[in-house]
Amino acid sequence: MVGALAQADNLSVLLVITGMGGVGKTVLAVQAGHLMEDRFPDGQLYVALRGHDPGSALTSVEALGQLLRSLGVRHDAIPDGIDEMARLYRSRMAGRRMLVLLDDASSVDQVTPLLPGGNGSAAVITSRHFLSTLPGSRIVRLSTFSTSESLRLLSRVAGELRVNSEEAAAQTLSELTGGLPLALRLIGARMIARPNWPLQHFVDQLQDEHRRLDELGLGHSGVRATFASSLNELLISPRVADREAAVAFDLLSLVEGPEISADLVSRLLDVELRTAEGRLERLVDMHLLDSVSPQRYRMHDLLRAFADERLSTSERGAERRSAIERGLRYYLAAAWQAHHITYPSSPRQPSEELDLTGLPAFGNQVDALSWLDREYDSIVGLYKLASVLPGLAPRFGPSLALGLFGYLEIRSHYLRMRDIFDLALASGRPSDDLVTWGWLEHDRAVPDVEQGHLELARERLLRSLDHFEAAHHVPGIARCCSTLSHVCERLDQLDEAIEWGEHGLKLAHEAGDLDVLGTNHLALGVLYNRVGRTVEAAAAFKASFDLAEAAGNVRSLARRHRLVATSYLAAGSRDQGIEHLNVAIRLYNDLDDPSGLALAYLFLSRAEVDGRNYQQAERTAQEGLRLAKLHDDTYCQGWLLVNLAAIQDATARPTAARQARLQAIAIFEADGMTAVANGLRKGQAVTENAVGGR
Repeated sequence: MVGALAQADNLSVLLVITGMGGVGKTVLAVQAGHLMEDRFPDGQLYVALRGHDPGSALTSVEALGQLLRSLGVRHDAIPDGIDEMARLYRSRMAGRRMLVLLDDASSVDQVTPLLPGGNGSAAVITSRHFLSTLPGSRIVRLSTFSTSESLRLLSRVAGELRVNSEEAAAQTLSELTGGLPLALRLIGARMIARPNWPLQHFVDQLQDEHRRLDELGLGHSGVRATFASSLNELLISPRVADREAAVAFDLLSLVEGPEISADLVSRLLDVELRTAEGRLERLVDMHLLDSVSPQRYRMHDLLRAFADERLSTSERGAERRSAIERGLRYYLAAAWQAHHITYPSSPRQPSEELDLTGLPAFGNQVDALSWLDREYDSIVGLYKLASVLPGLAPRFGPSLALGLFGYLEIRSHYLRMRDIFDLALASGRPSDDLVTWGWLEHDRAVPDVEQGHLELARERLLRSLDHFEAAHHVPGIARCCSTLSHVCERLDQLDEAIEWGEHGLKLAHEAGDLDVLGTNHLALGVLYNRVGRTVEAAAAFKASFDLAEAAGNVRSLARRHRLVATSYLAAGSRDQGIEHLNVAIRLYNDLDDPSGLALAYLFLSRAEVDGRNYQQAERTAQEGLRLAKLHDDTYCQGWLLVNLAAIQDATARPTAARQARLQAIAIFEADGMTAVANGLRKGQAVTENAVGGR
């Protein structure tokens, strides 16, 4: 920016500094002026245009009057018409080298007559508008501060020693203010006024979203007032589209994910997508929203808090509830559309009628999973808002959880699975719908199994079985038997496990449920392998493969080959295990499934460790770790780090092994797998079959 102003020696320079309210446009412009004083020996002019307040914004005539008086023109010598004033202004500026700062402009029309013209002078304009049609201008768009920049600002305002002594709290303050310079300066000022308060106390005050804006200034210079002045421009605009954009702004507070999709907003507003996109783009023009990609947007956290305040009044309760319902109907239908792609043989069914109009087009499983990756936080956030409104939790919770099951299982998001199913189970009672509650209990057991809480999983599965039996739902009973067989096998209760597996196999035959039939064959094959009935195991495995191939379910086939591989590896048949892992890897590659590949590489790396091929084992584990990070598969990351630690121990690299193990412990603790984390911390061996059932 300073470099651009330096070019004013040979030409007229026009800079527009734009950004959201409170981002520091005026401060930057003033600082640049001070730095460039020697470049403009004839002085600097400043006019506060007050453009963010349409009721008191200066007209071009009023601003020209100020400029002319600053240039020494007597009041009675200033002409009446704007054209005459502009000519007199340019004639007075001719031959001078001056910097003109036009602060807080509202429009191109407002500032055009105020530009100095001619070479040697420069104009710096600050505005909450882009002013992109201003001829010859260079636009500098300011963004909020990074964490390091925020800490530097806090240190300058409140003192470096104080900030450094509580760096973690200072970083949290940066996060809670979203790096907005105005908010950081206000917090810094409060820190100066309260020198004996620990920074953590300021953090605690800001943690409450309902009072966060109160803590960031209550007067006209506070964050709330700054945002309100921007929005007010839309609210009092004579253009209907502007006023509708202001309504859209308030409803954006309902979207709690990192990004906002135009598709969702069209449902919240109950308008066509094109209309919703137009309103969102108007908010972008006003710096009340950021555009991150076509039809994808991001809202600053403090702006979201401001919008939430406006929407959460009692007068707007019905409007807010209706928007939440529309958004959830959209998300529910989209989740089930994705579920039918990610889990085509699923016996689960939604209990809420689906609105299938205007849903995203999923060309394949990758599309469905990627869409859910982007939208998941918003889906859960919207449901949490609904869960405190009468009648909405039982209406949407169970169906939403079941619709998300396939996605969560494929992505190995077991902590998320636990949380969403807990919310669903808390929304009603089994008597509401025995079959739905049977599936909720069954699927809620899955994260218990994966986190090693096997007895808890068994209790849930027995409750699920009771619900299915009371409803005479044979597919559910058969599935419960299959899962109970797996849990009992993990508990080393092999006789009971075989009983459950064989009973489930019989029921699956009777129900004609080929998917459950294949799952039961697989479970029995694993059990037969463990008790030495290898011929029966091989036959059961083949039957399971044949059923998946006949159904065209490539993902299920890949998973079955991986599980068969782990069974053979556990039995000491390393070559057979690697053979099936290679088949699984090929299938996962065909599916473009990084989570499946990561898990297959985990077991392949273990097999290579068993063969003492440590160099290859490490390469395999590192590749698995890279893939697991693509979609935040923390479950798989943890186990791969455990495997890397074992490899590094075996190759005399204790420091690297310790670091990998500490990373794994942190992941397992965050995912609720405390028993595994404690075992690693104590240096105990982790059971090899802990992830064998996935």
